[in-house]
Amino acid sequence: MDLQIIAVSLKNSAGLYKLISREKLTGLVLYAGALLWFYYPGEYVLTANQDKSLFILNPAYLLSFIDHPGGLLEYFSSFFSQFFRIRLAGAAVLALFIASMYFASLRLFSRISGNKAPGFAGVICALLLIGMHNFYPHQLSHSLGFILAMVLAALFPEARNRRSLFLVLGIPLLYLVSGGFVWIFCGLVIASYAVGPGKIELSSALLCTLYPGIIIVFGASFLFLYPWKELMILQLPFGPHYGNSLWPLVFLAWVLLMIVLARVPFGGRKLHRIWKLGLEISFSLLALVLILHFSFNRKNAEFYTIEKMAIQEDWDGLLGYVSKHPSTNLFGSFYTNLALANKGLLCEALFQYPQGFGRRGLCFAWEEKSELLRRGGDFFWTIQFVNEAHHWAFESLIIDGATQRNLKRLIQTELVRGNFRIAEKYIHHLGRALFQKNLADRYAAFLYKPEVIMKDPELGPRFNIRMTQDFFAEGADLEKNLRSVLANQPSNRLATDYLMALFLLEKEVDKIPPYLPGYLRSNGGRLPVLLDESLLVYQITHREDPMKDLQVSPVTLQRFDEYTRVLRQYRNPEEAARMLYPDYKDTFWFHLNFNSTANR
Repeated sequence: MDLQIIAVSLKNSAGLYKLISREKLTGLVLYAGALLWFYYPGEYVLTANQDKSLFILNPAYLLSFIDHPGGLLEYFSSFFSQFFRIRLAGAAVLALFIASMYFASLRLFSRISGNKAPGFAGVICALLLIGMHNFYPHQLSHSLGFILAMVLAALFPEARNRRSLFLVLGIPLLYLVSGGFVWIFCGLVIASYAVGPGKIELSSALLCTLYPGIIIVFGASFLFLYPWKELMILQLPFGPHYGNSLWPLVFLAWVLLMIVLARVPFGGRKLHRIWKLGLEISFSLLALVLILHFSFNRKNAEFYTIEKMAIQEDWDGLLGYVSKHPSTNLFGSFYTNLALANKGLLCEALFQYPQGFGRRGLCFAWEEKSELLRRGGDFFWTIQFVNEAHHWAFESLIIDGATQRNLKRLIQTELVRGNFRIAEKYIHHLGRALFQKNLADRYAAFLYKPEVIMKDPELGPRFNIRMTQDFFAEGADLEKNLRSVLANQPSNRLATDYLMALFLLEKEVDKIPPYLPGYLRSNGGRLPVLLDESLLVYQITHREDPMKDLQVSPVTLQRFDEYTRVLRQYRNPEEAARMLYPDYKDTFWFHLNFNSTANR
């Protein structure tokens, strides 16, 4: 009886092993590992790509992707990237792509070798895909193109009479779907036959090498009205539009190396199975460490953590984070100052955070760059310059296409200006997008209801703001914009804070005092620390007009005495700065004496 139980147990174990083979188990491990990676340390990849576009649920949206080769890759990429808005779902989608790459590469290598491919070959392909995604401009469409090319190369017909037909029909279709990835497919086919046991006939070789170019030069360039040079590489992760990442080249080099080695016998195949497995695991772990080490960008991770909290308007969390991870990125500095302004601390704690970008850290100059367009409107919305916030959002809509961010801002600006019919159109468009109905319904509740808008803490203060003095916004002149806003809204505290912060950064002490009486009235008779320190400097340097009606606080006077006492002890400015830095680095005086980056 016991022997029967043991026999049944062994039979069940064998069946389980057959059901979950080593390859499938490795795929599950890769999936779980990739999910964990993109859920936490690599979360910035999700944040950076979650609002590249909206996915509209109608046929017209699909048709808009068929006007250029590779559009369908972008279409499916747009669909899957919508899940990036949900942290766990986004990590799961990326993990699915990683596991798919593993199985696709194993299938390709096994077909070429005629035997089981070594597991580490597919594992490295999957890990290199993680490395590519750690460079956040790498899109799902790029990964989908690589996977599609490898799957089709693995499925390439063995029968000679079917190869030519497969290529004649498949290459145009593949080019239409994936663009330049047709070259990757053809390259894999040629490489596999160059080292494999079979030989590819001349007709198939010519179809793989010349046929795609003929289709592009004499067909696609007339059909799609793109330059043929652009059509050759459309959708490929190379060139200025992609960035300077070498990971796609490393990936292709690895795939070609594995194709060559697939037919080369080596001594490792004579090793004991356990030793061979141990070597594969060790090699894979080493590759994992190296790829993650060289592909993970900590600065990008920190910046997108900052941006995520800024979008969520978690100003306390943002300031707490940058206190531990000071940003040296222009956009990080911009968001830090935006958080300070919204917390009423811009003229209190400006120099507690790096300000190496000077005025650009307060607001960007107008430039034709989508990165700026996507974020610049946040400044104008904050200072209640609604028309200019609308301008930046609309430009972003034209250049980037519809995103949650620019549509939301357009809805807000149209609502507070009372343009309800236009706002309704934007809300309708937003509501048709995947995962956006709740947000659209939230703003739909404000349509044609001014009394409801007035009660909203965000929309209410900006509702029907009238500019009594007409003016043109100057994209490159922050001071003029702020002065123009204050001429229409003298009690605009946020605009005043930004103007004072600009004068502090530019060390223009003479321009600050005229604004201080109004600041005192609106702030209960107290000046923020940095303005108090600048007033003392003004009184010392303008003894003929010290503005005696404005009093510097006793605490500031005492601290200045201590600052100057230390300063007088050292003739060498570098040594004086080193001694003063620990206690006075956050003061306007230290910035005035030692910081020279304000206008950079």
